[in-house]
Amino acid sequence: MGTIIFSDGSKYQGQTKNGLFHGKGRMTHANGDIYQGHWSEGKANGFGVYIDQNGSMYRGEWKDDQYHGAGVETWNYGAIRYEGDFAEAQKTGKGRFEFDGNYYEGDFEDGQFEGQGKYYFADTGKIYHGEFHENNIVGYGVMLWPDNTRYEGEFVNGKMEGKGIKTWPNGNKYEGMWKNDLQHGPGIFYSAKT
Repeated sequence: MGTIIFSDGSKYQGQTKNGLFHGKGRMTHANGDIYQGHWSEGKANGFGVYIDQNGSMYRGEWKDDQYHGAGVETWNYGAIRYEGDFAEAQKTGKGRFEFDGNYYEGDFEDGQFEGQGKYYFADTGKIYHGEFHENNIVGYGVMLWPDNTRYEGEFVNGKMEGKGIKTWPNGNKYEGMWKNDLQHGPGIFYSAKT
């Protein structure tokens, strides 16, 4: 156990081995950022908590000074939150990202929504289940509205585009082509009244 003070004002308090941070320790950086947790051969490894001077925080697993494994990251004092998997400091694997009442839950790759997931729109109450690519709703999926309107089909950049079927609570149904959220091209409209 000991304390090491660096020329830039950074300070390490904790265990060392062969002159390297090793075991449990706390590093206070010159800019005010703090890491407290496990170390191995001079690097953050194992479980640890990192708090920066702006109030952002990461709590979880580390490997070679990077977020790696299961963890929780928050920004703006908890207003924005991610909980899930990390690989080499990037959100990668399964996770849930929450912000402004919205949330995404599903697959991540290199910090982006990528693969299968679910997105809740706080402003409209809509819920989307389906494919994502580079944070966008792209591919095949299902969009549900609070009034039980339902669309199942293809999407491009978050819009209904391509082949799809939309049904309304009154029983009406449209099956056909879409573009930019509008019926566009060949299709069949079924009226519940006929």
